[in-house]
Formats: sequence, C-alpha cells, structure tokens
Amino acid sequence: MSASAKPRVAIVEPSPVVREGLRTLLEENAAFRIAAMHADLAEFQSRQVGARAAFDILLVNPAVVSVCKKFAPRSLLPPHSNALVAAINYACLAPEVLEGFGCVIDLYDDAPRIAHKLRQAALALEGRDEEAKGGIELSEREKEILTAVAGGLSNKEIADQHCISVHTVVSHRKNITRKTGIHTVAGLTLYAVFNNLIAQDALPH
Repeated sequence: MSASAKPRVAIVEPSPVVREGLRTLLEENAAFRIAAMHADLAEFQSRQVGARAAFDILLVNPAVVSVCKKFAPRSLLPPHSNALVAAINYACLAPEVLEGFGCVIDLYDDAPRIAHKLRQAALALEGRDEEAKGGIELSEREKEILTAVAGGLSNKEIADQHCISVHTVVSHRKNITRKTGIHTVAGLTLYAVFNNLIAQDALPH
C-alpha cells in the first residue's frame, strides 16, 4: 500500500444494519478507512480472485462461513495477503471457533474499543506483542521519521523536511523496521498512533 494510505478495512456481514453501523463507526475513526463491504462470502470472494487483497483488515461475521472447529479464518484471504482477519460476533459461538480469528469485535463494542482491538491485533500480526513493546527504543530522529511516514510523506519529502539525504531516511526506516519488526506502512501507522507519536486526526485523509 502507498505511504499515504490508512489501514483499509473490508467488511463481510449479511445484516445491512450491522454492516452500515460498522462502516459509520470506522469511518468516524481517523485511523481507518473502508475499502469494501459485502453481504456474503460469495460476493467477497468473487472480488478477490486473481488479485492481492485490497485491504489490510478483514472484518467477517463467522456465520457466513462454516463455523466448525477445523475452519481457518485466514483461508478467506487471497494468496500472499498478510491481512488481519477479525470476527464480528453477536451469536453464541464456541470459543474454539472464535480463537482462530486475529481478534473478535463484539456487537456492543463502541468505536474506541473497536479501534483499540484492531490496532492491538494488527500490531501482534506484525510480530509485536505487549511484552516486546516495552523493549523497543526508537531514537528521537527515528520517531520523527516514523511520524512523517505515518503522516503520508515520501522519502524525498521527509529528507527535505529534515534537511537530510534520502539515503539517510532509508537507513532510518530500515532501523525502525528492525526495531519494531513491522514491515508495512499500515502497521507502522498503527504503531505510531498506538504509541501516541501521532494523533489520529493528524493522519492523511
């Protein structure tokens, strides 16, 4: 995805009320944008054939798939996709069904809680966990570069802004990736927001 993009969310949910409610909650949250909405699995899968995923997070109601113990939620993803697969849950499903998902969004979760769950799960998917988070020490310059990346600036724009070479920017970005274990702009953006390095309303629209 491009440096100016926010994490993109695709929704697969049969209920138009729930689908539109999720769209409204996520669009009001500056850290996410809606990439697609589908009423059923067939429609979703027909849009993904032969293409990389056009989303970073897939929110899916487990009721649209076979909710058996052997079901692997990540099997819903197109080839080569490393998107987060999250469940939209408002039924009495067995815990072993839901545990295959990256996170579970409850029908009664409000917008801040949904955003928090998705950020945490996305960071974990990028190879981060809560224990590792405390051990990462970014330098002040690396934090500045990370903030610029999350703000949608290109390497050249970052270099011009900080009066450094593009090569130096690339070097800083490699160090940031090495320290955080995060390889995508979407993941770095979530990391920046989650660690209060950038405000959600400061992200590019």
